[in-house]
Amino acid sequence: MIKLNQLRLNKSGQIYLPNFIRNKMKLVPGDNLFIYRENQDIILSKEGCLTENQCILSSNGTLHIPNEIRKMTNIKSSVVFNVSVQENEYKLILSPKMA
Repeated sequence: MIKLNQLRLNKSGQIYLPNFIRNKMKLVPGDNLFIYRENQDIILSKEGCLTENQCILSSNGTLHIPNEIRKMTNIKSSVVFNVSVQENEYKLILSPKMA
């Protein structure tokens, strides 16, 4: 697992994934990612099942975190996430940074 810099959720519920993260996860614009919650973490994965939420990587590297995921994890805009990448499983783990 690789621990990376921190990312911030913007007001519209989007998060920008820098190039080095997209490269590590082998993500390209238009990729469909599965998004789900584990405890307070948000998990983005290239593999999943149809019952999980899905989001699409935009051409500028942003992802929209669905409102229901934000509500279930009690995440507000401008939250800062600690980021970990599990390269072998193509998972990105977003852990809300506690103040």
